[in-house]
Amino acid sequence: MQLFSKRQVKIVLILLLVVLTVYMIHLNNQVKAEFSNPLKRLNNVTLIEYSIDEYPKDLINMLLLVEDQSFYNHHGIDVKEIARVFYGYLFEDKGLRGASTITQQLIKNSLLSREKTLSRKAEEALMAILLEASFEKDLILERYMNTVYLAQKGDMAFHGFASGSLFYFDKNVEDLNLEEMATLVALLKGPAFYNPGNFPDRLNKRVNMIMSMHKKYKRIIN
Repeated sequence: MQLFSKRQVKIVLILLLVVLTVYMIHLNNQVKAEFSNPLKRLNNVTLIEYSIDEYPKDLINMLLLVEDQSFYNHHGIDVKEIARVFYGYLFEDKGLRGASTITQQLIKNSLLSREKTLSRKAEEALMAILLEASFEKDLILERYMNTVYLAQKGDMAFHGFASGSLFYFDKNVEDLNLEEMATLVALLKGPAFYNPGNFPDRLNKRVNMIMSMHKKYKRIIN
């Protein structure tokens, strides 16, 4: 006995397609509204805007080496990296680790909550693809570097590498040495967890790893 007629199946599929289309349009409108406009200024956030050309090339290379080596090659999500993570989890008894691209991180930081659910992760991936379809890579990287969270002092948060540079080193970001650049990149993983005042050994270990990567691997940008 046939549960559904062909006509009923077609109607359901059409309705699903309509719902998906409306949902994607909604997400796309959110992405364009956020990234077509200047950065929002908040009273409790210190943020200094730099253009991507003003950031030191060594800093950009360290960031890409650690956070997203395929940044200039993927379209918002890194399918190969996701496959590697799941392969390691399923067949090599490795723990699940993050496979988020810089684009995905920017979407999460700008538009989404930090809840760890599959639905939120799926929405993040879709919005990352939409972001890359509408905006150039350099703009995405520039926005990420200007807004990523790096420090907290009381009620004041410090976002972006230029702001973080002044907070930790009392220097403009273009005046940092390589170790100081590596320190800022290291802190991205968790400014509290790698707090230089509370956990200097933990931070130094990560800084040394980043310095080693920077010395060993080919530059992503020149």
